[in-house]
Formats: sequence, C-alpha cells, structure tokens
Amino acid sequence: MSPDAPPTPAEIARAFALQQEHAAAEPRDQQAGAAIARRLYGDYLSTLDPEAEGPKPGLLDFIENLSAKDSVTNEDRGPHRAFWSYESKLEGTDRPVPNRFLAKACGQSRGLQVLEDTPAGHRLNGYFLGNEFVVDALAQHFNFDPEKLAAAHGAAWDTLSDRYALATEGLVIAFAADITADSVLGKTEIPALLRNADVGKEGIKFATPLPQHAHLPPDINAFMADPPIRCQLRMGDDDPGKSPEEFAMKLHAIDVPEDRKEAHAAIVDRLSTANSYEELNPPAAGAKRREHMSAFLPGVNLGHGIISAPRSALTGHGVSEPAPPQITPKSSGIEH
Repeated sequence: MSPDAPPTPAEIARAFALQQEHAAAEPRDQQAGAAIARRLYGDYLSTLDPEAEGPKPGLLDFIENLSAKDSVTNEDRGPHRAFWSYESKLEGTDRPVPNRFLAKACGQSRGLQVLEDTPAGHRLNGYFLGNEFVVDALAQHFNFDPEKLAAAHGAAWDTLSDRYALATEGLVIAFAADITADSVLGKTEIPALLRNADVGKEGIKFATPLPQHAHLPPDINAFMADPPIRCQLRMGDDDPGKSPEEFAMKLHAIDVPEDRKEAHAAIVDRLSTANSYEELNPPAAGAKRREHMSAFLPGVNLGHGIISAPRSALTGHGVSEPAPPQITPKSSGIEH
C-alpha cells in the first residue's frame, strides 16, 4: 500500500475506536484530574537534583524542557511522518472522521510516525493539560496560575510540532480537509516542512481528499487539489464571501511547480477579471433552460421528467470545522 493511499474501511473503523479509547481515558471528575496532576507533579519532582544549589526549575520549566528535549521520533516506525488537522468527510462514512485519530490508525497500520505516538508527544499528551479537572487540581493543590499553565502547554505543543516537522526525512502524509491559517498544521507544521530541505512542497502528500468548494469551478477545485499547491493554500469559512479577485491574490502568492505555472497563471487571470463567482461557475444548462421555459409557460411545472435538475453541490468547505482537539496548542473554538 502506498503511504498516501486513501484510508481503508478498517483504518477508519480503527480511528473511531481510538477516539472512543481516548474519550474513556479523559479525566471526567475532580478525583481523576487530581490523580493525573499528582503524577505530573511527581514526574517533575523526580527531575530535581536535591544537591543542586540556587533556584530550582519549576513545573512550567519541566514542561518546556520536555518539549525541547524528549524524542519526537518513534524508533519502531519508518521514515514517513503523518500530520493532521481537524476532520474529513470520507466516502462511505455517515459522519466526519477525526483526522487526529485517523492519522494514529494509519500510523499503526502503515508504520508512519505520528507526533502523539512519539516519546515526547505520548508523554505530554498523557498529562491532559487541556483538561479542566487536571488544570483545576494543579491550580488548587499546587498553586499554579491556569493562564500561565495554558500558555506553557500551548508553547510546548508548538515546540513539539516544529521539532517533529524539522525531523522529517521521508514523505509527509497529511490527514486534513482544508488547511486553515490558524491551525497548528497551517501556522506551524507546514511552514516548517516547506523550510525542510528534505521535504519541501514536493514531499507533502495527502491521504484524505480536498473538499469540493461549491463556489469554484471544477477545474479550479482540481488545480487546488494538487498536493504541492494544496499544502500552501489556506482556506477559511469566509472565502466564499470574498471576491474572486481576493482569492486570485491568495493563489498568486503560491509557489507552484514548473509544470503547473501556465495553468496557475490562467486561473489567476480568470479570477482577477471575474466580477462574481457566479460568472465563473454559471448554473447548469438545464437550470437555465428551465428558467427560460418557465417564463413563457407561467404556472406550468416542467418537472424532473422533462428537464433534469442540476446535481446538488456541497456548500462551504464540504466539511464541518470543529473545535480543535485539546492536544493542540489552541484555545477552545475553531485545525488544528
């Protein structure tokens, strides 16, 4: 199997199972949160040298040190690395698939590196520092400022994400729908991968499909789905409300492969000169004919037996944008 092949039904099923396992392990009350807080604090104390002179590092220093020094490579996996963001709507599923757990499932079956399965990622993930009961326990029993703890937690994942990306030597296998600018994948990992001489835009592949954007013509959607282009493109829920010229500026800034430059220039030109997306993507001919004939036959329902209705299309991104998983260094709200 190619490392960037679409996920199999078994891998998708495994992703949902991993999601359930994670939910079951998540602290759900004060007692469970306090137990993890004590374990974290005990791990921190075990790193202190009782004979060392001067000020001792604090818990936040322990978290920072973990993210800066613990390994971001799983020695039991191969060179290719999985990266993920939010969730994807996949063929054959009746609900969006969480890409966090899809990456883990495919990592297990395909031997891919996954940040949360590396020594550093697994350890930091196991402290559940985004969980309210753990945070409350640390604040209550160990006198930690929740805001400072949240900032340290976010910074730790940013550091790990950057180190994980820079350590990539094989292919990048991305599990994502649209890449958003405020996601960890969009703001931290992809920029680091593009700077990585062993990866670059040609080394980034996608195992999940790009959603169809209903306001764009099919050929532009197809152009955007090309991995070296897709990995550089940042999409937002507000894109359909912006002008074609604004989207042209976004596409113009992308560094496209040599063999796509002619198509790139033509698409940018079309978008720049269009007054609206409707002008670029006119209604189907059948719909136009229905409208024309109805004008001359008032009160007559032509029906789908005479003129075929245009095929419905996905709106927006074709996938919901959920709150990012707590593991990501982001506050609650709309990603990773």
